[in-house]
Amino acid sequence: MNKPSVTGASLLDALRLPLPRLRANQPPTTATTPAWQRQLQAIAEVQLARFPFLIQMRAIWRLLREERPDWAWLLPLLVIVFVRTYRRERERMQQR
Repeated sequence: MNKPSVTGASLLDALRLPLPRLRANQPPTTATTPAWQRQLQAIAEVQLARFPFLIQMRAIWRLLREERPDWAWLLPLLVIVFVRTYRRERERMQQR
């Protein structure tokens, strides 16, 4: 099967990666975008592709921003889950 190709613009749009001076409501078209901005976008795409962790962190951050009204209970819940998981894993490592 052929995988659909992912272009840099679609990857950056999917991640909503804010680049300097490109924060307009609508992204500029390729015809009106200066060459240096297209090169900057291409560099950002390559760097993101090299480090998948950055893609994951950006997606998590975007999801957290969308849940901002629920932060009052969501963040303490995440802290509790993190602490419990950390303690369990630490106990497992000490038993070995």
